[in-house]
Parts: sequence; C-alpha cells; structure tokens
Amino acid sequence: MVTAPPPRDIWTPLGEQAWRDLAAGTGASELQLRFAAARFGGASATAAAKIAGYSGDSVSLRRAGYTAVRSSAVQSLLELASVAAPGEAKISDREIDAKLARLIRSGDPNVVLKAAALHADREKARKEARSAEPELSLLDEVRCLLGCPGGLLHVAAFHLGVIWKYGPHLSFAALPLFAELAPNFKAEYPEVWQRILNSLDADCRREAELLALAMPGDVAALMTKPRELAHAAD
Repeated sequence: MVTAPPPRDIWTPLGEQAWRDLAAGTGASELQLRFAAARFGGASATAAAKIAGYSGDSVSLRRAGYTAVRSSAVQSLLELASVAAPGEAKISDREIDAKLARLIRSGDPNVVLKAAALHADREKARKEARSAEPELSLLDEVRCLLGCPGGLLHVAAFHLGVIWKYGPHLSFAALPLFAELAPNFKAEYPEVWQRILNSLDADCRREAELLALAMPGDVAALMTKPRELAHAAD
C-alpha cells in the first residue's frame, strides 16, 4: 500500500514519462516502478523502498527492499534505465552492449521490444559516427541476432525498433532480411507481426502483408547467405 507520494525528484535523471515508458509491459507495479527510479538515483534498497511508498517499520522496509531489488521487473527496469542514461549509470559502451544483449535474450517480448528500440538508437548513432558500409554492418548485426537462441523473435523486435525510429513510411530494403523473414514473423510471432503492421502507414503495411504471403525463409541459410544474394529482392 502506497502511504505517501514520492519526492518530485524521484524520477531524475530520466524523468517520470521516460520511466513509465520503460516500465510499460514489464509487469512492474507502481511501487516497483518508484522503487527502481529511487534505486537508480542512488538510494539503498531500504531507502528506495521507503521513498517508493512501501509501508512498515525499518525491518519491513529492509525486507521489502531486498525483495524488490531482486524482482525480475525491477532488474529489467534498472537494466533499461542504465542503457537509456549510461552517463548516470557510469558504464562503458561494451557494458551497454552486454546489457542490451541480455535484455534481447530475456524471452519477455515486451522487454525485447524496448531493448530493440534502444539498440536501434545506438546503431543510428554509431552509423552517423562511422558512416562506412552501414548496410553491411546492419546486415551483420541482424545475422548475429538471428543466430542467438530465439533469434527470430530478436530480429522481429529489432526491425520493429527500427520502424519505430524511422517509420511509419520506409523502404524495407533498409531492414536486412525483412522481406525474407516476414512470413516467418507472421507465422511464429503473430502478436509482434501485428505490432509491426500497426506501426506502418497504409502503403508500407500493404507491402509488408504481401511479403508475408510468401514461403517462410530458411533461417539457417539466411544466416550465411552472401550479402548480394540476401538482397536479391531489393
């Protein structure tokens, strides 16, 4: 039971709306969301429990903090927040990539989608800084995701993240292996496929629906197919 509203600065540095966007779909309760924000801001587990609004004496708050900080919802929130505000979390680029990889492999579609959107932001920044063969780099990234356990879901989430970033109108040539894997997405992950369709404008949605009518792609072959063949349909 929430006994009092949290301090106004509980949400810094991300801001309340950013925290709520990260929490959407993670299964975090209001208390867990506030706890994660306070914890990310530097509070101890016990102090974060008190700030968040958990009730009880010092022993109860310590127990609540201990439980909250180990919950999967809070752990996912803290991981997502550390990627969204790496300067505050004081982590390196390599650590950010590792965190995103763990989140993309989490198996929770909602967490995967959020991690994919953050990953798309990082890839855009890297490409702008690097500008050398961005298409090849992106294709290699997609193939890397495809080779992970549950890789097809990861690639679908990655594509959705790119659409969220650049859509709703874009060329599917900018999404490596999208044309080949659209039938697979539709058949194996219809909920994610519907999110992809809902994120597109009318013209792109029709094109995506037509692509999904083809025979499912051979995932194993697409992981190793030469680049020029993988883009033969472009």
